[in-house]
Amino acid sequence: MRRPVDPAGSLVSMNDAADLAAAAEARAYAAELTAELDTGLDGALTAAYLHGSAALGGWTPERSDVDILFVAADDLSAAAAASAGHALLRAADDCPGRGGLECSIVTAGAAARPAPPWPFVLHVGARDGQQKLYRGQERAGDADLLMHYAVCRAAGVTLTGPPPQAAIGAVARPFILSYLADELGWGLANATESYAVLNACRAQVYLRQGEIVGKVAGGLAVLDDGSSPAEVVQRALDQQRARAPERPAGPDAVAFVQRVAAALKAEAAAR
Repeated sequence: MRRPVDPAGSLVSMNDAADLAAAAEARAYAAELTAELDTGLDGALTAAYLHGSAALGGWTPERSDVDILFVAADDLSAAAAASAGHALLRAADDCPGRGGLECSIVTAGAAARPAPPWPFVLHVGARDGQQKLYRGQERAGDADLLMHYAVCRAAGVTLTGPPPQAAIGAVARPFILSYLADELGWGLANATESYAVLNACRAQVYLRQGEIVGKVAGGLAVLDDGSSPAEVVQRALDQQRARAPERPAGPDAVAFVQRVAAALKAEAAAR
Protein backbone atom coordinates (compact mmCIF):
# COMPACT_ATOMS: atom_id res chain seq x y z
CA MET A 1 0.00 0.00 0.00
CA ARG A 2 2.80 2.35 -0.87
CA ARG A 3 1.60 5.92 -0.73
CA PRO A 4 2.82 9.47 -0.23
CA VAL A 5 2.70 9.24 3.53
CA ASP A 6 3.84 10.83 6.30
CA PRO A 7 6.75 7.48 6.80
CA ALA A 8 11.47 5.67 12.58
CA GLY A 9 15.02 5.68 18.05
CA SER A 10 14.52 8.55 20.23
CA LEU A 11 11.99 11.29 19.84
CA VAL A 12 12.04 14.67 18.20
CA SER A 13 8.34 15.49 18.31
CA MET A 14 6.01 18.39 17.68
CA ASN A 15 6.74 21.15 20.20
CA ASP A 16 6.14 24.33 18.25
CA ALA A 17 2.97 26.33 18.91
CA ALA A 18 2.33 26.81 15.20
CA ASP A 19 2.51 23.05 14.63
CA LEU A 20 0.10 22.43 17.47
CA ALA A 21 -2.39 24.94 16.11
CA ALA A 22 -2.18 23.59 12.56
CA ALA A 23 -2.78 20.04 13.72
CA ALA A 24 -5.65 20.86 16.07
CA GLU A 25 -8.30 20.06 13.49
CA ALA A 26 -6.65 16.74 12.63
CA ARG A 27 -6.40 15.82 16.31
CA ALA A 28 -10.03 16.69 16.99
CA TYR A 29 -11.14 14.61 14.00
CA ALA A 30 -9.02 11.64 15.14
CA ALA A 31 -10.43 11.80 18.67
CA GLU A 32 -14.02 11.89 17.40
CA LEU A 33 -13.44 8.99 15.02
CA THR A 34 -11.81 6.93 17.77
CA ALA A 35 -14.78 7.49 20.08
CA GLU A 36 -17.18 6.41 17.33
CA LEU A 37 -15.18 3.29 16.51
CA ASP A 38 -14.83 2.40 20.19
CA THR A 39 -18.60 2.52 20.60
CA GLY A 40 -19.15 0.46 17.46
CA LEU A 41 -16.68 -2.23 18.47
CA ASP A 42 -18.24 -2.53 21.94
CA GLY A 43 -15.02 -2.87 23.92
CA ALA A 44 -12.91 -4.61 21.28
CA LEU A 45 -10.85 -1.48 20.56
CA THR A 46 -7.89 -1.68 22.93
CA ALA A 47 -5.84 1.33 21.75
CA ALA A 48 -5.59 4.04 19.10
CA TYR A 49 -2.76 6.39 18.18
CA LEU A 50 -2.52 9.45 15.98
CA HIS A 51 0.78 9.47 14.10
CA GLY A 52 2.24 11.01 10.94
CA SER A 53 2.68 14.75 10.60
CA ALA A 54 -0.19 15.52 13.00
CA ALA A 55 1.99 13.99 15.73
CA LEU A 56 5.51 14.68 14.44
CA GLY A 57 4.86 18.24 13.25
CA GLY A 58 4.45 19.93 9.89
CA TRP A 59 0.78 19.05 9.32
CA THR A 60 -0.81 21.31 6.70
CA PRO A 61 -4.30 20.93 5.20
CA GLU A 62 -2.89 21.61 1.71
CA ARG A 63 -0.48 18.66 1.83
CA SER A 64 -1.23 16.29 4.69
CA ASP A 65 -3.40 13.33 5.57
CA VAL A 66 -4.57 12.09 8.97
CA ASP A 67 -2.79 8.91 10.08
CA ILE A 68 -4.29 6.71 12.80
CA LEU A 69 -3.35 3.26 14.05
CA PHE A 70 -6.17 1.33 15.74
CA VAL A 71 -5.42 -1.75 17.87
CA ALA A 72 -8.19 -4.28 18.41
CA ALA A 73 -8.58 -7.44 20.47
CA ASP A 74 -7.13 -10.59 18.94
CA ASP A 75 -10.57 -12.20 18.88
CA LEU A 76 -12.19 -9.37 16.88
CA SER A 77 -15.03 -10.99 14.96
CA ALA A 78 -15.43 -10.81 11.20
CA ALA A 79 -18.79 -9.06 11.65
CA ALA A 80 -17.24 -6.42 13.92
CA ALA A 81 -14.38 -5.87 11.47
CA ALA A 82 -16.84 -5.41 8.60
CA SER A 83 -18.84 -2.89 10.62
CA ALA A 84 -15.66 -1.00 11.49
CA GLY A 85 -14.69 -0.85 7.81
CA HIS A 86 -17.99 0.76 6.88
CA ALA A 87 -17.67 3.25 9.74
CA LEU A 88 -14.16 4.25 8.68
CA LEU A 89 -15.18 4.78 5.07
CA ARG A 90 -18.10 6.97 6.16
CA ALA A 91 -15.86 9.01 8.43
CA ALA A 92 -13.25 9.43 5.69
CA ASP A 93 -15.60 11.78 3.84
CA ASP A 94 -15.19 14.36 6.60
CA CYS A 95 -11.44 13.99 7.04
CA PRO A 96 -9.51 17.28 7.10
CA GLY A 97 -6.42 17.60 4.94
CA ARG A 98 -5.86 17.03 1.27
CA GLY A 99 -4.52 13.53 1.78
CA GLY A 100 -7.64 12.19 3.48
CA LEU A 101 -7.74 9.41 6.06
CA GLU A 102 -4.97 6.81 6.26
CA CYS A 103 -5.62 4.30 9.01
CA SER A 104 -5.16 0.65 9.86
CA ILE A 105 -6.72 -1.74 12.33
CA VAL A 106 -4.30 -4.35 13.66
CA THR A 107 -4.70 -6.96 16.37
CA ALA A 108 -3.14 -6.50 19.80
CA GLY A 109 -0.90 -9.51 19.20
CA ALA A 110 0.39 -8.16 15.90
CA ALA A 111 1.14 -4.77 17.47
CA ALA A 112 2.90 -6.26 20.51
CA ARG A 113 5.15 -8.46 18.34
CA PRO A 114 5.62 -6.60 15.04
CA ALA A 115 7.17 -8.79 12.37
CA PRO A 116 6.93 -9.57 8.64
CA PRO A 117 4.67 -9.82 6.77
CA TRP A 118 3.18 -7.06 9.00
CA PRO A 119 -0.41 -8.40 9.08
CA PHE A 120 -3.45 -6.17 9.50
CA VAL A 121 -7.21 -6.47 9.79
CA LEU A 122 -8.32 -3.44 7.77
CA HIS A 123 -6.72 -0.48 6.05
CA VAL A 124 -8.43 2.64 4.72
CA GLY A 125 -6.52 4.98 2.45
CA ALA A 126 -6.90 7.50 -0.33
CA ARG A 127 -6.26 6.18 -3.82
CA ASP A 128 -6.93 8.03 -7.07
CA GLY A 129 -8.93 10.67 -5.24
CA GLN A 130 -11.16 8.18 -3.43
CA GLN A 131 -11.07 6.50 -0.04
CA LYS A 132 -10.73 2.74 -0.35
CA LEU A 133 -10.96 -0.19 2.05
CA TYR A 134 -8.45 -3.05 2.07
CA ARG A 135 -8.98 -6.26 4.01
CA GLY A 136 -6.09 -8.05 5.61
CA GLN A 137 -7.51 -11.47 4.79
CA GLU A 138 -7.03 -10.61 1.11
CA ARG A 139 -3.37 -9.54 1.44
CA ALA A 140 -0.23 -11.03 2.93
CA GLY A 141 0.44 -7.85 4.92
CA ASP A 142 1.42 -4.20 4.67
CA ALA A 143 5.09 -3.23 4.98
CA ASP A 144 4.08 0.38 5.73
CA LEU A 145 2.95 -0.84 9.15
CA LEU A 146 6.51 -1.31 10.36
CA MET A 147 7.06 2.43 10.02
CA HIS A 148 3.68 3.22 11.56
CA TYR A 149 4.62 1.11 14.57
CA ALA A 150 7.98 2.85 14.90
CA VAL A 151 6.50 6.34 14.60
CA CYS A 152 3.74 5.56 17.08
CA ARG A 153 6.27 4.30 19.64
CA ALA A 154 8.35 7.45 19.22
CA ALA A 155 5.72 10.15 18.90
CA GLY A 156 2.22 8.70 18.73
CA VAL A 157 -0.57 10.70 20.34
CA THR A 158 -2.67 8.35 22.50
CA LEU A 159 -6.35 8.59 21.57
CA THR A 160 -7.40 5.69 23.78
CA GLY A 161 -5.63 2.89 25.62
CA PRO A 162 -2.15 2.72 27.13
CA PRO A 163 0.93 4.66 25.97
CA PRO A 164 2.14 3.35 22.60
CA GLN A 165 5.31 1.87 24.07
CA ALA A 166 3.13 -0.41 26.20
CA ALA A 167 1.02 -1.71 23.30
CA ILE A 168 3.50 -1.73 20.40
CA GLY A 169 6.71 -3.69 20.27
CA ALA A 170 9.98 -2.29 18.96
CA VAL A 171 10.85 -2.66 15.28
CA ALA A 172 14.44 -3.70 14.59
CA ARG A 173 16.66 -0.99 13.08
CA PRO A 174 17.58 -2.99 9.92
CA PHE A 175 13.89 -3.25 9.00
CA ILE A 176 13.53 0.52 9.33
CA LEU A 177 16.68 1.26 7.34
CA SER A 178 15.57 -0.99 4.49
CA TYR A 179 12.08 0.46 4.53
CA LEU A 180 13.36 4.03 4.38
CA ALA A 181 15.64 3.19 1.47
CA ASP A 182 12.77 1.60 -0.46
CA GLU A 183 10.53 4.55 0.35
CA LEU A 184 13.07 6.96 -1.15
CA GLY A 185 13.16 4.97 -4.37
CA TRP A 186 9.38 4.92 -4.51
CA GLY A 187 9.23 8.64 -3.85
CA LEU A 188 11.55 9.49 -6.73
CA ALA A 189 9.50 7.35 -9.10
CA ASN A 190 6.01 8.33 -7.97
CA ALA A 191 5.86 11.42 -5.75
CA THR A 192 6.80 15.08 -5.71
CA GLU A 193 10.20 16.62 -5.15
CA SER A 194 9.26 17.78 -1.65
CA TYR A 195 8.13 14.30 -0.65
CA ALA A 196 11.30 12.62 -1.90
CA VAL A 197 13.74 15.23 -0.59
CA LEU A 198 12.22 15.73 2.84
CA ASN A 199 11.86 11.99 3.38
CA ALA A 200 15.57 11.75 2.53
CA CYS A 201 16.25 14.41 5.15
CA ARG A 202 14.31 12.60 7.87
CA ALA A 203 15.93 9.31 6.83
CA GLN A 204 19.35 10.91 7.19
CA VAL A 205 18.46 12.09 10.69
CA TYR A 206 17.42 8.55 11.61
CA LEU A 207 20.54 7.08 10.04
CA ARG A 208 22.89 9.37 11.96
CA GLN A 209 21.04 10.00 15.23
CA GLY A 210 18.43 7.26 15.56
CA GLU A 211 15.69 9.88 15.86
CA ILE A 212 12.28 9.88 14.19
CA VAL A 213 11.27 13.30 12.92
CA GLY A 214 8.69 14.75 10.58
CA LYS A 215 9.48 15.88 7.06
CA VAL A 216 9.74 19.57 7.90
CA ALA A 217 11.82 18.90 11.03
CA GLY A 218 14.10 16.66 9.00
CA GLY A 219 14.62 19.35 6.39
CA LEU A 220 15.38 21.97 9.01
CA ALA A 221 17.78 19.62 10.81
CA VAL A 222 19.93 18.96 7.76
CA LEU A 223 19.91 22.64 6.88
CA ASP A 224 21.22 23.41 10.35
CA ASP A 225 24.03 20.86 10.24
CA GLY A 226 25.03 21.65 6.66
CA SER A 227 25.11 17.98 5.67
CA SER A 228 22.91 18.32 2.58
CA PRO A 229 22.51 20.65 -0.41
CA ALA A 230 20.85 23.74 1.06
CA GLU A 231 19.20 24.88 -2.16
CA VAL A 232 17.56 21.51 -2.74
CA VAL A 233 16.30 21.21 0.84
CA GLN A 234 15.01 24.79 1.01
CA ARG A 235 13.16 24.30 -2.28
CA ALA A 236 11.49 21.18 -0.87
CA LEU A 237 10.55 22.95 2.35
CA ASP A 238 8.91 25.77 0.39
CA GLN A 239 6.86 23.23 -1.57
CA GLN A 240 5.85 21.32 1.54
CA ARG A 241 4.69 24.52 3.22
CA ALA A 242 2.64 25.45 0.13
CA ARG A 243 4.89 28.46 -0.51
CA ALA A 244 5.91 27.13 -3.92
CA PRO A 245 4.18 24.85 -6.45
CA GLU A 246 4.84 21.13 -6.31
CA ARG A 247 7.15 19.76 -9.00
CA PRO A 248 8.96 16.56 -9.97
CA ALA A 249 12.39 16.05 -8.48
CA GLY A 250 15.15 17.90 -10.32
CA PRO A 251 18.54 16.30 -11.10
CA ASP A 252 20.15 17.80 -7.99
CA ALA A 253 17.31 16.47 -5.81
CA VAL A 254 17.55 13.02 -7.40
CA ALA A 255 21.28 12.88 -6.68
CA PHE A 256 20.76 13.80 -3.03
CA VAL A 257 17.97 11.30 -2.46
CA GLN A 258 19.89 8.50 -4.16
CA ARG A 259 22.95 9.23 -2.02
CA VAL A 260 20.93 8.92 1.18
CA ALA A 261 19.23 5.73 -0.05
CA ALA A 262 22.62 4.16 -0.78
CA ALA A 263 23.83 4.98 2.75
CA LEU A 264 20.70 3.41 4.27
CA LYS A 265 21.13 0.25 2.23
CA ALA A 266 24.80 -0.01 3.12
CA GLU A 267 24.14 0.08 6.87
CA ALA A 268 21.18 -2.29 6.61
CA ALA A 269 23.34 -4.79 4.73
CA ALA A 270 26.12 -4.52 7.31
CA ARG A 271 23.87 -5.45 10.24
